[in-house]
Amino acid sequence: MLSSPLIHLAWLCSAAFVAGGINAIAGGGSLLSFPALLQVGVLPVHANATNTVALLPGQITSAAAYRRELRRFHTMLPALLTAAFVGGLLGARLLLATRQQTFLRMVPWLLLIATLLFAVGPTLQQRVFQGKHEAHASGLRPVARFLLPLGIFAISLYVGFFGAGAGLLIMATLSFAGIDSVHEINALKTVITSTSNTIAAATFIFYGAVLWRYGAAMMIAGSLGGYLTARAARKHKPRGIRGLVVTMGCIVTLYFFWKLY
Repeated sequence: MLSSPLIHLAWLCSAAFVAGGINAIAGGGSLLSFPALLQVGVLPVHANATNTVALLPGQITSAAAYRRELRRFHTMLPALLTAAFVGGLLGARLLLATRQQTFLRMVPWLLLIATLLFAVGPTLQQRVFQGKHEAHASGLRPVARFLLPLGIFAISLYVGFFGAGAGLLIMATLSFAGIDSVHEINALKTVITSTSNTIAAATFIFYGAVLWRYGAAMMIAGSLGGYLTARAARKHKPRGIRGLVVTMGCIVTLYFFWKLY
């Protein structure tokens, strides 16, 4: 008979595999993998830290694939990545400074925010990308160049602290700043979130907040799930994934509200 730790590991690897696949085609995988860690008894802060590290490789490889779309922003990219770096670092330190019980009480509200962001994603994306096309202006207004890093810093604080659903906030912020290309917005969103999550993951690792007995296996499973799902999605575009994620997020959110309140 399988021991309890092995059952836990199998469950977490399955959750990470599916979460990696969801992230590859829609985003929102943390709504599955983070609660799965809580379910097997991992303390809330350590669960969030372990989840961040486990899902990071897929984000980094996605960011590397967008090099061409980032060329136009070579002069502004250092400021944006610095804002993402500092915001992710401070957000991660804020999480580590939060008591386990305090963060646990915040979990339902954070899950609710993430689920709502994901649910309104199609509407938000439609408004953000309305009228967008491949031809675009040669640069941003000076005010946008000044304010955009501040907005990215604020969102990156959330990324380092929790992060689910932050991609939609970044996309909206980039669009409001005057960036016109859909592909450039996606490229900047990916590289910004991967930067914030990388420094957050490094912070969690440095302070010993990652449970490697789960995190290492989840990292492999999540990367494999993302790779295989992305390959399959090229041939057969999946349908209903976003609705499934929103439904799952609602169930998990209601469960934690019921359990904690």
